[in-house]
Amino acid sequence: MSLLDWVFIGTLSSAILFALFSLFSIFFLFSTGKKIQQLTRIKTKNTRKRKKIRRTLKKVKGKRKKQRWGLVICVVLIGILSSTAFYARYYQATNLGERDSEGIVQGYYLLNETKDQIDALSESHNSEKSENNLRELAAKLSSFGMRGADGRLTEEGQRLLTRYYNQVKELGLNLNNQSAEMLSNQEIRETYLNDLQKAQKTQSKIITYFKINESALKQKK
Repeated sequence: MSLLDWVFIGTLSSAILFALFSLFSIFFLFSTGKKIQQLTRIKTKNTRKRKKIRRTLKKVKGKRKKQRWGLVICVVLIGILSSTAFYARYYQATNLGERDSEGIVQGYYLLNETKDQIDALSESHNSEKSENNLRELAAKLSSFGMRGADGRLTEEGQRLLTRYYNQVKELGLNLNNQSAEMLSNQEIRETYLNDLQKAQKTQSKIITYFKINESALKQKK
C-alpha cells in the first residue's frame, strides 16, 4: 500500500476511535449533570452536611467542566482526522498513482516515436531501419494490455485510462501483425496514423483531466 493508503486508514480509524470516546464522554457528561441536579435538590439544616454537599458539588462541577473540554477536544480531533482522511481519498481519486503515471509517460513517448517511424517509412532512405524500429515499438505498445486503471480513481478517470490503454494496446497488436510490404503501403500507414491520433486524443483528455504538466512529458521523451 502507498503512503496515502496508510494515511487514509490511520486517520479514518483514529476519527472513529475518537467518535467512540465522544459517545462515552456524552454519556458520562449526562451522568455527571444528573448527579449535580440531585445534589442541588438536597435541602438540609445541618451545617456540616451543607458544607459537605457544597464541596461535593464543587468537585462534581469541576469534573463536568473537564468532561466538556474532553468532548470538545474529541469533536475537534474528529473533524481534523476525518478531513485529512477524506482529503487523502479525494487526492487519490483525482491524481494518478505511480503506476499510471509511468504508463502515461511511457505511452506519450511510444506514441510520438511510433508516429515518427511511420512518417519515416514515407521516405525512401533507410526504410528497413524504420520497419525494425516499428516492430520493437509495436511489442512495447502491445504490453499496455497488461495495464489496468487504479480502482481508487474516479469513474471518469478510470474510463479514460482504460480506453487509452486499450487503444495503445490495439495499435501495437495491429502494427505487430503487419508485414513490411503492407507497412510500405501509404493507405495502410494512414490507417495506423488515424488509430494513433485517436489514442493521442484520449491521451490529451487524460492530461487535461489529471492536470498533468505536458511540458514535463516532452522533456522525458
